[in-house]
Amino acid sequence: EKRECVSRQEYKKLGGAKLTHLNPGNYSARVQATSLAGNGSWTEPVSFYVQPKCKMNVLKLGSWYRKVMSDRTTCRSGTSWPVLSLSLVYVPDEWEVPREKITMCRELGQGSFGMVYEGIAKGVVKDEPETRVAIKTVNESASMRERIEFLNEASVMKEFNCHHVVRLLGVVSQGQPTLVIMELMTRGDLKSYLRSLRPDTENNPGQAPPTLKKMIQMAGEIADGMAYLNANKFVHRDLAARNCMVAEDFTVKIG
Repeated sequence: EKRECVSRQEYKKLGGAKLTHLNPGNYSARVQATSLAGNGSWTEPVSFYVQPKCKMNVLKLGSWYRKVMSDRTTCRSGTSWPVLSLSLVYVPDEWEVPREKITMCRELGQGSFGMVYEGIAKGVVKDEPETRVAIKTVNESASMRERIEFLNEASVMKEFNCHHVVRLLGVVSQGQPTLVIMELMTRGDLKSYLRSLRPDTENNPGQAPPTLKKMIQMAGEIADGMAYLNANKFVHRDLAARNCMVAEDFTVKIG
């Protein structure tokens, strides 16, 4: 987190605050008035994106300042300074995949942030020129804050390396739309998969319901994935069949 303090006179002169030397990535910023009377409340954060070739980003916060100052009681002998809090949320790293290496093929279904597609990614898996992948997207109407949360979720998954946790393969954060490249789980979520195996289900693929042995194996795979997360101090918060995914070889993984 980066903080800058500017005087009221400078803030009024510029009509905001100038933020320089920002690396490419997604940021959020907020403003707080400070005076001899104490600190005011922080404004709601505003998010913005710095393009890779951008050397300087100027953030206009005039309306924020007016709102903060109108709600602020200051000492007559004191001067108020707006304090900027700048939080870096996501910066491209070795997980970044060039957009031209991703091809979307078909829709798989709606995810938490937007549509999920099946596609082809080049060079995301060692010794594989092309790999079938799941591509998560963010709705076009999503705010920058939601886009940052989307990338933040992907950042957490960079820490995972377990056979029973769905793998992150890459991120496309440069430009729009933002994409998160995941291991493709061809049989979908566990809840839908099990329902499709009911004898009276119209879309039954012609397979029998799982045997007791298979159910125990599934439970063991889920337990292994959760044990891995627990050992690494991660909390899933929403373990359910709908959030477990089934691979082509019927392996169940935490999603």
